[in-house]
Amino acid sequence: MKRLLVGGAVLTAALTSVITTASAEARPDHAMASAPVGGAAAVGEAFYQAPEELVAGRHGSVIRHRPLHGDAAYDGARNWLVLYRSVTPQGEPVAVSGTVAVPRGRAPEGGWPVISWLHGTTGTADVCAPSRDAAGHPTHDYLQIVHETVQRWVDRGYAVVATDYQGLGTDGPHSYLVGEAEGRAAADMVRAAHQMPGARSKLSAEWIAAGHSQGGHAAVFAADVAPRWTPELPLTGVIALAPGSQLSGFVQQIRHVPLRGITGFLPLIIRGVETTGVSSDGLLTSEAAELMKHAEDRCVGQLNAPDSWGALSTDQVFQPGADFSAFDRAMADNEPGRLAPAVPVFLAQGDGDTTVLPAWTQALTSQLRANGVAVTSETYAGVDHRGVVNASYDDATAWLDGVRGQE
Repeated sequence: MKRLLVGGAVLTAALTSVITTASAEARPDHAMASAPVGGAAAVGEAFYQAPEELVAGRHGSVIRHRPLHGDAAYDGARNWLVLYRSVTPQGEPVAVSGTVAVPRGRAPEGGWPVISWLHGTTGTADVCAPSRDAAGHPTHDYLQIVHETVQRWVDRGYAVVATDYQGLGTDGPHSYLVGEAEGRAAADMVRAAHQMPGARSKLSAEWIAAGHSQGGHAAVFAADVAPRWTPELPLTGVIALAPGSQLSGFVQQIRHVPLRGITGFLPLIIRGVETTGVSSDGLLTSEAAELMKHAEDRCVGQLNAPDSWGALSTDQVFQPGADFSAFDRAMADNEPGRLAPAVPVFLAQGDGDTTVLPAWTQALTSQLRANGVAVTSETYAGVDHRGVVNASYDDATAWLDGVRGQE
């Protein structure tokens, strides 16, 4: 099996998709009108869209919300679908969707502790947004695996807020793996949650950023962003499960190596880099350029299918000899290993993971520790990319209790 050396970490070449393809696309029940906050009620697809005059405003403020039912909702909690305001890294106001779940019953002194859950890779098409999850949704199998574990935190008395990220489910491009955009979406989701009618005065001001895969990447960046973005809401720790990292060097190497099974992630990475202002013009082969349109209406498992990016090997995506200097800088700028968050970080990795490789998380652990970060790192034997979410639950929860002084 071919092996690659990236930044001192040995990378296996047999990579698989984090998401498998479902046969049909569906949306959850959006029949109920939203309760308007700063805007008229909206139903169905219209909930996710807001006119420009409603989007402008304080970041983290709510545009509209409505009760949430179905597969994206958590048992034993009051659930809302929320459209809230954030700001792109370029300074443009943007509407972002997400969900809020607040445990029922009497809140403890100081309010329900808050976890901002950050989801793994689903795609860049609006249909891929987790708040739209329902049976038949193209990422339903992944989202429900995660949902079962996060439900255990709700059962323990945690309020869980979950952003879809900027441009995923809502107007505008999704800034995939762009750390500043992810961090702002996560922090603004927490601020928005405090405005829910059943949550006011019931939520702790302190919160934890927790996420899987893309969401692990986002969680580390949230710890960098939050102190200056939402300073009234102290972020106290990070849980990053199989977090995306070391990808800048990896993408540089695979330009000339014929690998299959991972190409469905490349249009997402390309779209993310484009949101930083770097054009992909002249960087892609004609075959890849033609397939970029699939990123607008297919989720990652579908992109890996034989009738899409799965038909290409990695050496058929990028133009040989093209100038990738700006592209590579943009990717390097969004590596979590360059950060030094002032809060403790819990990293978890399965050693059977062929999507986010164990060597990448080992490298991230070393990078963060070299930056002075207090890192707790756990590895789980035989556990794959999705399996680490459940496998790490007990250790992550014990670590979380320790951060909160609840041991």
